Amino acid sequence: MKSYANLASRVVRILGHPNSGWSPADLDDDNALELEFRFEITSDGNKNFLLVYQSLDGRYAADSWHETEEEALACAEELFGIAPSEWVRPEPSL
Repeated sequence: MKSYANLASRVVRILGHPNSGWSPADLDDDNALELEFRFEITSDGNKNFLLVYQSLDGRYAADSWHETEEEALACAEELFGIAPSEWVRPEPSL
């Protein structure tokens, strides 16, 4: 799948467990875990996009489907506070 943007490492606060569900945590939640995650926006194999995220330890992972790359970027900003300027774009292939 084509990669449109990635972020190699970002600390994320989460609640929950790897096999029974988890979600981003509020900044003031004392029960949250802080883990490093990798993020990527990829093609879904058609004309849409996936926001894919996985903890660097491999225990937590998820993705979300979006009609446009802009929607995927907005989702990452809303859920994880990732500004559009933080994403790294791959070099165009020749």
